[in-house]
Amino acid sequence: MQRFHLLRSWLGQSLVRIGQRLSASVDSPPVLPPVQVSFAPPPPHPPLPAAVDGPPAPSGVSGRTPMPSAALFTPASREPLTVEAAVLSRSMALLKREASDSLAALGAAHALVTSARLSQVQHLRDQVERGAASVDALGALAADYQGWQNDQVRLFDAMALVLRMAVPNGTALELIDPQLHEQARAHLASLSAEYQRGLLMEQFRDAPSAPEA
Repeated sequence: MQRFHLLRSWLGQSLVRIGQRLSASVDSPPVLPPVQVSFAPPPPHPPLPAAVDGPPAPSGVSGRTPMPSAALFTPASREPLTVEAAVLSRSMALLKREASDSLAALGAAHALVTSARLSQVQHLRDQVERGAASVDALGALAADYQGWQNDQVRLFDAMALVLRMAVPNGTALELIDPQLHEQARAHLASLSAEYQRGLLMEQFRDAPSAPEA
């Protein structure tokens, strides 16, 4: 029982610290309240649309081929972002808006899972008090919730930072001396290659290992 009380005290203190950090930041969105979580098997997913529409293409730039719905759940097969094309065809204001939209969507999805994890922690805590679950299981779930909560705070901080950025009108090349365009394009190509390399590294890191013969 002493170990259980220590765990409850740790979890309570962690939640208080997180709440104080979020309330102290006027620019960070509030954490969503806990939601009721059903532990029954989830219903089948409704059929997804055949394609997902992306942001409208700027004038004079052809739209990209619609992404198959299956690619939404297989990042490795998703068409990667062409950094060079985006920088050359989009204004700085549009790039900022796209980054804000993506961070807001990911942050909202993270907040839903984080809130559900908190509800699960509370549910499992009640089971531990009744002797129907182990303290170790509660500790593991609380640690998982803490990780989701930390990532959610980082996402909202990143979104607030992007929203506060002041960007001028026009594309990046329009803001650069024409005599430096060649060097700027070479720099852009290297940045794009570095991003693609990072994507490949993440895909290989997350890919399941092949079974040994």
